[in-house]
Amino acid sequence: MTTKSYQPFLIFLHIQKTGGITLQRILRRKMGASLPQRAIRLFSKTPQLTTLEAAVKSKQMGDRYFAGHVCFGAHRFLPHPYTYIALLREPVSRIVSLYTYSHANPNAYYHKQAIGKTLEEFALDTPLMELDNGQVRFLAGDSHDLFINRTPIGECTTELLQVAQDNIEKHFLLVGLTEYFDHSLLLLQQMLGWNHCFYLYQNVSKRDSKPVVSADLKAEIAKQNWLDVQLYQLAKKSFLEKLEKYNLDQAENIEKFRYYNKVFNTCFSPPYSIYEAIKSSLSS
Repeated sequence: MTTKSYQPFLIFLHIQKTGGITLQRILRRKMGASLPQRAIRLFSKTPQLTTLEAAVKSKQMGDRYFAGHVCFGAHRFLPHPYTYIALLREPVSRIVSLYTYSHANPNAYYHKQAIGKTLEEFALDTPLMELDNGQVRFLAGDSHDLFINRTPIGECTTELLQVAQDNIEKHFLLVGLTEYFDHSLLLLQQMLGWNHCFYLYQNVSKRDSKPVVSADLKAEIAKQNWLDVQLYQLAKKSFLEKLEKYNLDQAENIEKFRYYNKVFNTCFSPPYSIYEAIKSSLSS
């Protein structure tokens, strides 16, 4: 299936620990400024934008897209016409990953909330809205907040889930799934008319760094995030239907993509590692 060139301003609603950094890199490569333009911006005296609202409001149609940790509703400050994309992740694994990352990384947004706590204490007893049906909150949005829906913890209802579903149906080009990350990229490739969407393997957690999670704790986390569980199930059903619609539900499609993505990594991982080392030395 072929597509025409895509026109609306693209908003990537990046929910933490769903694979969003990799997708942001792809968007920057496909839709962002060229390398010379980035270099000019880096060395220009343009003041850095220090707030989320300022970063959103700075965008113009020529920028083509915005990607960041924002909830639905950011479009009110962005160019029109617009459309959204997002990635969802199985709720329990997302919260486990958020804890693991936050606990291990001093620069993580929720490091102070995770350090010194067990997974159970973090997931069930920490008063963070991200841990209380956070994915529904992001897709439902908030008319007074750009980051996350501010419904008091423990008070999210099926009405908020319905708002999230309505937003998806009316305003989202695609809601992909972390567990089907490569399939999600292939769908975007089709929908946006990209020639390819290869990526480098980065930000992959080591298996032995992940905590062992009992079945009882998984059940408790799922119970606390029951709306996220329902949202994920609905999104997965819709996603699989889209795979079939775009003829991407056959195993050979994904196998072919993964083969060529390995070739891409073999060619480009070494020079990218050198680039990262130089960038790190310059910023230290």
